[in-house]
Amino acid sequence: MKSKRPSAKISDVAKAAGVSQAAVSRVMRGDESFVVRDETRKRITEVAAELNYQPNPAARGLRTSRSQSLGIVVPELDNPVHARIIIGAERAAAERGYSLLIAHRDAGMVETAIYDRLVQRNRVDGLIVATLADESVAVSALQALDHPFVLVNRKASGVNHHVVINDRGGSRKAVEHLVALGHRRIGHLSGAPHRYNSKCRLRGYQDGLKDAGLFYDANLVAEAGYTMEGGAAAMRQLLQSAQPRPTAIFAATLFTAAGAMGVLREAGVKIPEEMSMIAFNDGAIADVLAPPLTTVRTPLETMGYQAATALIGHIEGGGEFSGQVLEETEIVERQSTAPPRQRRPDPASC
Repeated sequence: MKSKRPSAKISDVAKAAGVSQAAVSRVMRGDESFVVRDETRKRITEVAAELNYQPNPAARGLRTSRSQSLGIVVPELDNPVHARIIIGAERAAAERGYSLLIAHRDAGMVETAIYDRLVQRNRVDGLIVATLADESVAVSALQALDHPFVLVNRKASGVNHHVVINDRGGSRKAVEHLVALGHRRIGHLSGAPHRYNSKCRLRGYQDGLKDAGLFYDANLVAEAGYTMEGGAAAMRQLLQSAQPRPTAIFAATLFTAAGAMGVLREAGVKIPEEMSMIAFNDGAIADVLAPPLTTVRTPLETMGYQAATALIGHIEGGGEFSGQVLEETEIVERQSTAPPRQRRPDPASC
């Protein structure tokens, strides 16, 4: 069996790259405050990879009195959105010699207790927070810990350190896609009305209607929350109360779209022939639904990566960091959207 090449020392990398050990250290831990030419930074990372240099988190922790670990708190682990955020955060942490501790909030669990456990018991150097079940209480608890933290995929009043995607702009694109296909009566399965993301997606839906010269009709909006069950219930509501019924639906999440599609199948409504469906965020579930679901793809892994990068920069540099909004959203067109079927004319009309 081929033996694994031993890891080089920081002095080996510095010598081969023709720079100081301090320069290697700051480049390899992603210190954005370190001013260095791009070619020098590239040379250091290439030499480090060639020599199999691996930063030693334990040694760094002893020198800095830090644990070289971050904590990330998400609402649930089986949601593909949060899974991809975690993947991005873990990649950024690993590149900078940090480990990532993952915690999720079970139903009935006190969210603030999770923060306290990660900081006091696990001794993480900072927190990435994707929950905020009760915004005011959670933010107060985070600030009381006097520990670095960054919000991801959400904003909160009085907190500027966040990394979010452009929910509003991506939602507008979803409606634009449906309008371009010829739809004029478009429904929306919204998330929880008090959540940041849900409010932004509803506004994006309204923006898209306004851009197309269409009026917003509250009867075409049903609150679905974030689950398949919620999506199913909201879809039943629209089928019963929205008359004439919509020819297309924009769902705020993948799971609510999946639940709604199940109800449409039960009701004998063909997708996309009789009703088109598009959802915000993309994931593997979209490919296995019948028919495969058209989605708005968002930079979830990038969001997690940027959140961890910003947090580590704050931990190691001590400077303030401002909020980031990631603009990259795109329509992934599959088989659940199509032009609306022309309504048959009333034979009694002239």
